[in-house]
Amino acid sequence: MMNLERKAAGALAVCALSVGMTASAYAATSTFDMRENVVSLLGIINTSNYQATVTRAEFARMLMNASDDRQLGRTASNVSVYADVSNTSEYATAIRTASTNGWMTGYLGGNFKPDEPVTMRDAVKATLTLLGYTSEDFTENVQEARLAQFKKLSLDSNIYRELDETLTREDCINLFYNLMKAETKSGTQYGSQVFDLTYNSDGEVNTSSILDNSLKGPKILDQESRNLDDLVPFSLDDAVMFLNGEASDEIEINDDATVIYYHEATKMIFAYSDSGENKGATKGRIKAIYYDSSDPFTPVTVVLNTHHQDNAEVGDEFQISNSEMQYLFSVYGEFEVGDEVAIVWESSGSDENMSYTVVDVVGDY
Repeated sequence: MMNLERKAAGALAVCALSVGMTASAYAATSTFDMRENVVSLLGIINTSNYQATVTRAEFARMLMNASDDRQLGRTASNVSVYADVSNTSEYATAIRTASTNGWMTGYLGGNFKPDEPVTMRDAVKATLTLLGYTSEDFTENVQEARLAQFKKLSLDSNIYRELDETLTREDCINLFYNLMKAETKSGTQYGSQVFDLTYNSDGEVNTSSILDNSLKGPKILDQESRNLDDLVPFSLDDAVMFLNGEASDEIEINDDATVIYYHEATKMIFAYSDSGENKGATKGRIKAIYYDSSDPFTPVTVVLNTHHQDNAEVGDEFQISNSEMQYLFSVYGEFEVGDEVAIVWESSGSDENMSYTVVDVVGDY
């Protein structure tokens, strides 16, 4: 994963998540849209039917997706832990994982009752267990003590349910967002411990820190051989697309874009072209690589001949300032004079003194 995911995701992905809202405004408060985007980006819940009741089986999978065991969701189960859960069930792995870790328990008779709705009582026990608490941490009236700790950790924020009431998907979105901010028994924030999340100054989850770890790309478009539909693993009918930070569509991106990045969980596509203002992408053949006069092993500038320039003496010049890009253009790296590449850049300065700095690069293929 290269530099664009660290530099551009925050500025453009947050824009994508809440079109028309600035990054600072977006981070200023925990709106429901923000909470929903966080749990969706993390792969915990992805739904538009907010008032649907959540079953125990569905909740077990949410718990697994929110844990260190989330990679188990990619493997099929061949073990049945409960009499009423087939080993071929899509929830078998999650139910086994939730049971093994003590997040959820079954009933007398060896049943899990996967189709029954999950209750607030189930949620209190499960989330506290994820945070490292056990029954031994709660003396005398265990249920009351658990509920008190649940509220102390603000796990109930924006959830208005009694212990035996059932949870909706909206409740679960709020619950798992609250979990990401909650402190574990050992004193660390759960989201930073499990997902490497960072937080804004107001304590809310920094959404761009999620995209940093899961944005795929860059991938080069080629009007003759590679179009947008070939480059992403999801239907474009469901995708949200941006070109140089502005809302776009498949036709415009195929016609104009040079490279794309995508986020599979949310079906977001971020495309860049040579006509970008603050950020963009240029494709061409490496004409020259210039090195620091005081350090012959450190490249500082790369010059591209774009296709309309052919092999002209002039070319487009890009500065190389960070160590990752310097390595890739060095004698030890991947790229050399004559290679076809696409450079993703950021611009700075005025029109007369505009400069362009490499933030990512990908070779043609």
